[in-house]
Amino acid sequence: MRTIKIHKMLKINTLRTFFRSILGARTALLTLLSLSLLACSGEKKENGAKDCAPLPSLQYSKNLKIGESCGERVAEIRSIVGRDTLTRRFSLEKPLSRVVAQSSAQIGYLLKLGLGDRIVGVSEGQYIADSALYARVQKGEVVEVGSGTTLSLEKLVALKPDLVMNFATGAGYDDYERIEALGLPLMLTSEWQEDHPLAKAEWIKLYGILFGVEQLADSIYEQSKLVYLVTKIFTDINAARIPDCPRVIAGMSYGGVWYAPGGQSYTAQLIRDAGGCYLWASDSSRELRFSLEEIIALADSVDVWFNPGMFSTPDEILATEPRVAAIKAFKEKRVFQNDARKGPSGGNDFYESAVARPEKVLEDFIWAINASPDSAQPRWYRNIFNF
Repeated sequence: MRTIKIHKMLKINTLRTFFRSILGARTALLTLLSLSLLACSGEKKENGAKDCAPLPSLQYSKNLKIGESCGERVAEIRSIVGRDTLTRRFSLEKPLSRVVAQSSAQIGYLLKLGLGDRIVGVSEGQYIADSALYARVQKGEVVEVGSGTTLSLEKLVALKPDLVMNFATGAGYDDYERIEALGLPLMLTSEWQEDHPLAKAEWIKLYGILFGVEQLADSIYEQSKLVYLVTKIFTDINAARIPDCPRVIAGMSYGGVWYAPGGQSYTAQLIRDAGGCYLWASDSSRELRFSLEEIIALADSVDVWFNPGMFSTPDEILATEPRVAAIKAFKEKRVFQNDARKGPSGGNDFYESAVARPEKVLEDFIWAINASPDSAQPRWYRNIFNF
């Protein structure tokens, strides 16, 4: 029996363009009409009922709403799919027992709530950082269903899950449409598109309701939020005593183009709350691109460098782009990567467990920015110059 059902499609922007590139003009038009009919069918009144009330917003999340509407408890989830916005409502019914979790963050929330035994399927076991769950995959107790070109629809169907948790990016390797075509209960999560650490943490509330541990989830979130905000207050007080705010950059250069998170991004918020001055804090974008020459022009003023792409050592960075050696943070050995904790096959725990522990992530950023010997020991971040 399905325990989660799609309630209605609320909003899809410019779907014609999205489908035309995949299916062709005629099929795109038919698909658009079908989705329009689905959206309209969700607006019908039953037995003279009033229009469904809009759901209240959560405190931090921009992509998740939870509340009562049309006489039932529902979750409303917004995903940015390429240039389009996909918003769906899901009825929240009885607690789930069997779930396929296809992203690291989904696994992280479930493990934080002690619900690892509810996971019956994952995309690929090699990316799992939690040793206990990894061992269950190796024993065949949790099935690897694959993703993209390796996705096995047969394995998904055979698992008979109460819910398949997936996500949408707008890229060609998205799986959700094929899964949906099977008639399996499907939920798209978009915590990874949130801009605030506490917004990502807030998603644990949804998992609490889905799996019947709502009070535990709420308690975990409130404790994390309290510690995060108190830590930020003390950081602000200490920062006020320091005349010069540490100047911070993030990202890396590929092919002469430097890719960096924007001023309203998750990383920028952490830098701000940890007492750093992000060089592009005033930019309203989520993602930025610069020429390497623009970065080199700022090189002498960069005190701290976060997230140097996929690289783990100074030599790897220099082998790809030797010109970054001119950056002050590189010369002073203050470059920090989030790969300090890895699973049995190298899965990065930052993408798995950090999402539900924003207060711990903030501590890592404070440690890196302030380079203080009395700071809490880092959990996920490390200085790439220290082996």
